[in-house]
Amino acid sequence: MMPIVQKYKYPLLLVGIGLIWLFFWNEILQLNNQNNICNDCDNYRESAALLFHQCKTHYFRPIGMALITGLPYLFGANDAAIYSFSFIVNVLAWLGTALFLFGFLKKRVSPKIAFVASLLYYSVLSGVFNHFQLLTEPIFTFLMAAIFYFLDQFDRKKEFYWLSMAISVLIFAVLVKPSVKFLALFSLLYFGKIILNNYRAKSAVFIYVSMLLVVFQCVKMKMDYGNFTLTYVDGVTYYNYLGSKAFYYKQNNSLSQDTNERAVYLAQQSYPDQQKIATQDLLNQLADNKYNVLKAYISDLSENTKTPNSGIATFKNLNNKAYFESLTKALSFMSKYQNRFFTLSGFLLALYFLFKNHENDRVYRLMGFYILYTIFISGVACAQGDRFHVVFFPFVIILLVQWYARIRAIEAAKPDEQ
Repeated sequence: MMPIVQKYKYPLLLVGIGLIWLFFWNEILQLNNQNNICNDCDNYRESAALLFHQCKTHYFRPIGMALITGLPYLFGANDAAIYSFSFIVNVLAWLGTALFLFGFLKKRVSPKIAFVASLLYYSVLSGVFNHFQLLTEPIFTFLMAAIFYFLDQFDRKKEFYWLSMAISVLIFAVLVKPSVKFLALFSLLYFGKIILNNYRAKSAVFIYVSMLLVVFQCVKMKMDYGNFTLTYVDGVTYYNYLGSKAFYYKQNNSLSQDTNERAVYLAQQSYPDQQKIATQDLLNQLADNKYNVLKAYISDLSENTKTPNSGIATFKNLNNKAYFESLTKALSFMSKYQNRFFTLSGFLLALYFLFKNHENDRVYRLMGFYILYTIFISGVACAQGDRFHVVFFPFVIILLVQWYARIRAIEAAKPDEQ
């Protein structure tokens, strides 16, 4: 037993410390009793209910998240059980992300440094607080960590199995967070020749299964709502956020979702009509209001970079602790600056690894591309705290460690001064 414990001491420590850290914050903030169910949370619960009870798709939320979090419905569970089960899934995804992070880093730096860097991921407050919400971020971050781990294995071992795993998980991730669909298309093009050369390989079936799930999603959307599409959420998100902010800027006003008449109007339309209205609005604003569209986009990017975890402000002092208000203010402050640090560091490191040519850098370049892609598309919406950016924070840690290791190597290679 002891040799096994010794062999896996760092992964075991990571899991143990993660659970203790989670227990600590749960006790301090009564997180498991907050019961703050956000609108998006109930959307994901509704999506699971539609899939498992009616074999129907959700107009905004593709089936990926529903397939995972809706499993209790198979055993007759009620809606409350879905939220409890999602907490377990989120915690496992969070721990799994830390383990993938450690597994990736230990191939490049000492196990101790890899361990400490993986612990840094636990310091991200949103990573803890998001467990208690039925949201995609923990699961999606885990999927992306798995993808980059598999890509690294492919680069090292040159075995198609690892690439097929990475591509299949990425395609499935589109059904969890559809905003990565263009990233998935880019990856299919980027690795297209290799995939075509191995289309008969046994492991290629993983890619085909994920593709079939995407086709199923689109076909069911056509049957259920009228359009062959992944989701209607893209158009609604643009119209209610970026488009509305640009519209109100033109009227010398500011956007407030509480008084957003455009959102009220759009909600009264059918889902196919919502898509048409949003598309036409985008074309019209790009033609007649492009300055304010750009202004709104920059404003969204700024807001998504500067704001803290949005859930902290909703925490209630259920046990009437004297420290509660001061602590939540401090946590909001810390979360705000964590977002700023990881976003700005990620942006700069992404540029560095994308345009600084080094051998064996492909996985870092792809990480950099993913970070920039995520930042770029986040400008379509706002008022979500750090939700858009928190999904790339683990990869900022990887790039930071690699950058530091590279600087140390350069310094070590310099001749000693006499």
